[in-house]
Amino acid sequence: MDRPDASPTVRAHCDAIEIADLLLGSVPPQLTREDHIEQLQALQDPMTGLVPEFGSDTIAPLVFGEGPATYHVLSVGYALDLLGSRFRHPVHSIADMDPATLVSSLDALPWRKEAWGSGAWVDAWGTGAYWNLAQNHSNSVGSLEALFGWLLTHANPSAGTWGTPTSDTRLKVVNGYYRLTRGTFAQFGVPVPHVERLVDTVLEHSSDPRYFSPGRQNACNVLDVVHPLWLASKQTSHRRAEISSWAGSQLKQALGRWHPAQGMAFSAAEESGGHHRPTLQGTEMWLAIMWYLADLLGSAEALGYRPRGVHRPEPAWLLPGL
Repeated sequence: MDRPDASPTVRAHCDAIEIADLLLGSVPPQLTREDHIEQLQALQDPMTGLVPEFGSDTIAPLVFGEGPATYHVLSVGYALDLLGSRFRHPVHSIADMDPATLVSSLDALPWRKEAWGSGAWVDAWGTGAYWNLAQNHSNSVGSLEALFGWLLTHANPSAGTWGTPTSDTRLKVVNGYYRLTRGTFAQFGVPVPHVERLVDTVLEHSSDPRYFSPGRQNACNVLDVVHPLWLASKQTSHRRAEISSWAGSQLKQALGRWHPAQGMAFSAAEESGGHHRPTLQGTEMWLAIMWYLADLLGSAEALGYRPRGVHRPEPAWLLPGL
């Protein structure tokens, strides 16, 4: 359960596995490692390769891009990876998508209005393609190349993002950027385009008091800034002092919100009876955020842990060069 008064969810089970791996180097003690694997593997639909939510209607067909099954490509896949296992079946929804269908699907995503959701679609697609490769199962020939070709030719050169950031759209554009690059450029070790313009865009967003003033932060908004800045820092030193200043301020605030034996709330403003309500999702995400913030400052070793799941810093699969 994400919190004590919530219903069980697939993501909560996976978050618990990530936290146990990160902090304890073990698995949640309610089940053995083998039982965790069995429970997660058994959820996968063999026809589509997708994983529905607990208690979902088993008659309704699962569709990639709709509902929690799309994010489960990430959460369940990486939880199984941390457990030393894999999905039982290929992610057929990805493997069966030929380059032409993929490109038409990318064209149809609402990049102008919903860059965040569009980026999340790409993240899940890229991650599904990775799991298929890790299982020695072929994706449709040329589909991964088509994905990167489309992304590189559709990036906004003046902003470094997909979509045009304005005061009204910048949150979705930046958050969508994180999701998109996490499952593609970062996951496959490919340099991101227009990196200095990206830094300018993200730093402008990071100063928005609506999302980043003390007590206003939430895990999505901070993660979706720190990861692009961290990724960009591998390619450029552009505005490095400003990046470090922002990272130091956010890290100090985040560390102060840890509740011993409970973890962290998803949102700094999320309170009940005057106290923050820690959750599994909040704890897993903020642990990753604090690692990236500390790594930008050259101090990640002091934390004593390193993300290995959804938020792993290393590429999961390097594309072959010529």
